[in-house]
Amino acid sequence: MQVKFNDLSRIHKLIKKDALNSFSKIIEKNNYILGEEVLNFEKNFAKFTDSKYAISCANGTEAIELLLRASKVDKNDEVLLPVNSFIATSIAVSRIGAKPVFFDCDEYYLSDVEDVKKKITSQTKAIITVHLYGQMAHINKIKEVAKNHNLVLIEDSAQAHGAKQQSNSPGKFSNGAAYSFYPGKNLGAWGDGGMVTTNKKSIKDKIVELRNYGSDKKYIHNSFGFNSRLDTLQAIVLDKKLNYLDEWNDERNRIANYYLENLSNNRKITLPKLFHINKHTWHLFVVQVKNRKVFIEEMKNKGIECGIHYPIMISNQKMYKDHQQYKDTFKNSSGYEQNLVSLPIFPKMTKKEFEYVAKNINLIL
Repeated sequence: MQVKFNDLSRIHKLIKKDALNSFSKIIEKNNYILGEEVLNFEKNFAKFTDSKYAISCANGTEAIELLLRASKVDKNDEVLLPVNSFIATSIAVSRIGAKPVFFDCDEYYLSDVEDVKKKITSQTKAIITVHLYGQMAHINKIKEVAKNHNLVLIEDSAQAHGAKQQSNSPGKFSNGAAYSFYPGKNLGAWGDGGMVTTNKKSIKDKIVELRNYGSDKKYIHNSFGFNSRLDTLQAIVLDKKLNYLDEWNDERNRIANYYLENLSNNRKITLPKLFHINKHTWHLFVVQVKNRKVFIEEMKNKGIECGIHYPIMISNQKMYKDHQQYKDTFKNSSGYEQNLVSLPIFPKMTKKEFEYVAKNINLIL
């Protein structure tokens, strides 16, 4: 049997015909940028995330950058963020001239609140917490830290479409949440895209302006913005997919629960922990194994694709070779570099496929 890491073609069959028909109508109207369909998707995504406002943009990285700029994070400000995340989290900080300061992750692979506290200095302006792999960080504790130190709080929700904590969606207790619609996300485009959700009108108004060359009215430019707009074709795809997202996240949970139950007695694998107040959406199912390279190769020999998220901590990337934390050791995250493996998990994955994955893990380990 061959098991892909992620087979997007299965969910795309559900919307392909309808989406292409809608594309034809757009081609006839020649309305490709910030069209009515974009506004409809923003409205629907705001409702889905229980947010007052949803502002689309070109990609998830720029969603973070827009939130930082709208929150008045400026050049030379320090921004705290987790060291175990995708590089986009820190790139958004570096692009505006601010300084990323890295903190450790806890046993859930989420923001280590105690390490966050240790990294705060007089130069700290903001905290970015990352809702990694599909579950939310301890937002109430991080919110309190931010409040006590008068810091901006931003949520990187690029992997948390539909995730909740005590019935709350990302963005409720912060300046806003940044989403990515990269194709492999739980809600992915047929290209790229991003979104900011917020309950603050001032943040919404500023992002609307910044994403469109600093203009909220054609040819009137109030600030130094840039071009970061979601095109109409991607909005159509995303809006159609949004109708299925809860169902697809439920499917991911069924697969994850099977893995957790059938791998729980294997002492040679460390399974992900579910934070009890979270609704996990399992964007990734990440385990820890020793001799990762051998394990991945043996899984490949069985026809099973695995992934690695992420093989190098952000602070160890060469782009930060002049950073004061370059090559620093982190209590938890430093061990993740060598041990983390992502198992196949995606909507429409068959029972035979995930049973085959679990069976072969227990044989290999």
